[in-house]
Amino acid sequence: MTVPIYILEDHRVDDLFPLTYNRPASLLRCGSDLLIDRMLRHLPRPPDGLLIRDTLAVKYREKLGIPINPPVIPSRGAIFINARWLMSEAFQEPAPDSAGVAGDDFAWMHISGQRLKTIDLKRIVRSKFLDDLSREMANGVIPATMIRFPWDLLRHIRPLLTEDFKRRGNGKKSKPMKGVYVLAEENIYVGTDVQIFPGVIIDATNGPVWIENHAVIRPNAVITGPVYIGEHCVIRTGADIREETVLGPHCRVGGEVSACLFQGYANKQHEGFLGNSVIGEWVNIGAGTITSNLKNTLGEVRVPINGRPRSTGMTFVGSIIGDHAKLGIGTMLSTGAVVGFASHVITSRPPKYVPSFSWVTGDGISRLDLNKMTAIARIAMARRNVELTLADQDIFSRILSSYSSVEEHTGIS
Repeated sequence: MTVPIYILEDHRVDDLFPLTYNRPASLLRCGSDLLIDRMLRHLPRPPDGLLIRDTLAVKYREKLGIPINPPVIPSRGAIFINARWLMSEAFQEPAPDSAGVAGDDFAWMHISGQRLKTIDLKRIVRSKFLDDLSREMANGVIPATMIRFPWDLLRHIRPLLTEDFKRRGNGKKSKPMKGVYVLAEENIYVGTDVQIFPGVIIDATNGPVWIENHAVIRPNAVITGPVYIGEHCVIRTGADIREETVLGPHCRVGGEVSACLFQGYANKQHEGFLGNSVIGEWVNIGAGTITSNLKNTLGEVRVPINGRPRSTGMTFVGSIIGDHAKLGIGTMLSTGAVVGFASHVITSRPPKYVPSFSWVTGDGISRLDLNKMTAIARIAMARRNVELTLADQDIFSRILSSYSSVEEHTGIS
């Protein structure tokens, strides 16, 4: 009898806010793929379930082809895979009551049926108890890469895009492109039904350029690899898409973008610099918006996660922008800024930390009304022919009702 495999969210999913407010950690994009895609590629068999927060269960039961929060039968034992693990090689089934630990995190745990019977499985998602148990069962430290904070998604873009390109089609030449100037054609892949207009420059000398199906690259855009451009993306006229940029599906991007990761379905269509930033879905970045990605002192960047400053160990970090956030024209974001889930910035100089559900003007910060928030989201999503479902609305409501710390961090009303 095979041991069930579950992909599990642990308690450190909170350190990935605001990106994980409305999605499981395993659905974060890292390189050209989601974390879960990499797991599915390397696990010995399909997982028996995805164990996630109850607030997200209904939405992702509708969306994913994997059982969500199925009952875990103690007598069979279980293998738990940490949803934040950037899995890079085939997973070999471990011995019972053993664990693979990387730094402060467990990457995997195989808990025997006898031991599993002693655990409160109703509270296993986001449980800190598993940390102690994993250390008790660990045979040593393993070389696993864990995604602990949002900026970790940026650290691995170059090696992942190089690896992904080799796996998916290294040496598969792009189609001839009339009027397009190409460097290192062997490092370029262009999918089906892609429109690339004359005057475009694609430079894959120092890294691959992968352009997915149905993308549109408008005239005079410059793309310097490694870069991944997802399905149905539109690169605007004159855009400068620089190294280590990942665009998930259905993004529309212009201006100067460098070393950024877009989860998907986001707009940054106008002039303005965006660097070393992570952008959630349904974000709109107004014309002339600029991110600072380097301190004047050239020192380490600290980023406020849930309002608490965290060291990144990195010199270049721009902004972390949660899903459904909207930035008005001419917004200037500080180095290491965070804009929370569904927040709206209507001032040129917002604070470094904008809590989720905030309405930010020159007069200060107030809380965004739930009905207004969902109405805006419904309109924005409809423009991409995507429906704001009842499950989506329930997530908005649940997140807002549980976000009691907004006033504590900002004193907003």
